[in-house]
Amino acid sequence: MPAAAPVAGRPAWRWRTFPVYFAFAVGMFGGSYLGYAAGVASDRGNETFWIVVIITAASLLGFGLARISSRVMISRGWVKPRAVRK
Repeated sequence: MPAAAPVAGRPAWRWRTFPVYFAFAVGMFGGSYLGYAAGVASDRGNETFWIVVIITAASLLGFGLARISSRVMISRGWVKPRAVRK
């Protein structure tokens, strides 16, 4: 029986990448929105905290969606990327 080729280990995970950021933004927005909906159902009355959290989560999600949409527009040739400034 021939010897099996050595299996390469998993590469080191880079946490500061866009997919990790976007997953965090989607999870934060969904979790805060569902948490707010559950809080309204129990009618606790303090909505200022939830409004700040949802606005923050929506801003992070909006930035991620803007980055994805700009990459799609560049890849399809609808807009041209900016030249790198020196």
